[in-house]
Amino acid sequence: MNPRRRAFHSLQLARPLVRSPDRGAALITVMLVMFTLLGLGMTAMWMTSGSLQISAITNMRNQALYVAEAGIEAARGDLNGATSRVLDDLLKGGKDPTFDNIPTGVDANGQPNGIGAVYFYANNARLRDVAFPPASFQRGAGSTAEAPQSTTMGTYTVWIRNDTNELRQGKLIDDDNNSVVIRSRGVAVDGRTEVVLEVTLGAGVNPPLVPTLCNAGKNACDENNSTISGIFVQ
Repeated sequence: MNPRRRAFHSLQLARPLVRSPDRGAALITVMLVMFTLLGLGMTAMWMTSGSLQISAITNMRNQALYVAEAGIEAARGDLNGATSRVLDDLLKGGKDPTFDNIPTGVDANGQPNGIGAVYFYANNARLRDVAFPPASFQRGAGSTAEAPQSTTMGTYTVWIRNDTNELRQGKLIDDDNNSVVIRSRGVAVDGRTEVVLEVTLGAGVNPPLVPTLCNAGKNACDENNSTISGIFVQ
């Protein structure tokens, strides 16, 4: 080999390699894009899961509300039925001593210290843990593979007590004004979600018992409160 070419070749071999400043940038960019997409995917999954949970909770709450309303209507329908009911007998209860919670007075805020006696029909059938809708609705169980469905929406329990005004006068089970408070607790099929409604039924024009409304003053609607998961709605 020509000495000059040999010297030039040796010089090239001895020259240090210079790396390009852009070397590896593409790899870093790809990794950043992958991490970003992974984060977006996880966020989307988390939001979807949260939405499904919220939807399920709302559905259970609505079912419990419908069941509680069914309890109110059951008691009102019985009170307005063909069979005359003696309110004093209903107020003193005794058909379900375990779950009766008849007020013995009022607390420091003037509110009843009990929720009432378990409501019962003329045949002594108690309105406790009553499934709704009833079997007569023929609500099927559906297909567990395609359309699962519970045979009921839940259960309701109904209590009756004297109205707050008379309780404040010491009239615990003696009704003089044909006005009572009906309390209904609806429990959804999950056994945890519940809604409690209270409505005052008073003498109407005919004179069936109908809801009486009041809308003035903080304590003016004590007999017409709705309680939904512990929240009083005036």
